[in-house]
Amino acid sequence: MNIITPQRLYHGTTDQYVPSFQNKLLNSQYWRPGRDFGEGFYTTISAAQARRWAHKISRSSVLSQVRACVLEIELLAMPVDIEPRIFLSDSIAWAEFIMAHRNADVKGQDPCIQHPDIIIGPMADSDTGKIMQEAIQLNRDAQWFYDQITRSMRGRRLDSLYLGNQVVFSSEKWESFLRLVGYNIYIGGRWVYHENASATEHL
Repeated sequence: MNIITPQRLYHGTTDQYVPSFQNKLLNSQYWRPGRDFGEGFYTTISAAQARRWAHKISRSSVLSQVRACVLEIELLAMPVDIEPRIFLSDSIAWAEFIMAHRNADVKGQDPCIQHPDIIIGPMADSDTGKIMQEAIQLNRDAQWFYDQITRSMRGRRLDSLYLGNQVVFSSEKWESFLRLVGYNIYIGGRWVYHENASATEHL
């Protein structure tokens, strides 16, 4: 299968982790379970969306000096043998996949017989964590879950374009195909771009 993916991807984080990402982008020991598409390195094609992620992460940090940061990553090529999963839009199958992986909250535990190497699809909206808890407590099915995660906090139904996009790398085999180009740090009310020195050395 030939997949043409966007060349530039974005990852929201905080500035304290930049040195770690400069050393290695994909480090599975830090990937958390219980997320939409399971354990992996989460990126998006939208810089604005990554900025929202970065601000949310910095606000929830227990450290007072961390700043929102967005990594800019270049996808250089595609591995030959990959197992992709692509959701072109929100659907019941997409909701079932999220529900199964949100419910797998133990590291190393995965509901897939063979987890995809890359997953591309819409984000779930609203507070998915709380919705997942309610689904378990009330024994709700995937149809109910789908209806909840495609609505705004005010209950308005959202389409796939509004939900946003996520591209998740769930295997470290992608490491040699990704390059950290630079990163943006939110300083003094604006985003300041920093070119990654190691990236320019290889040009």
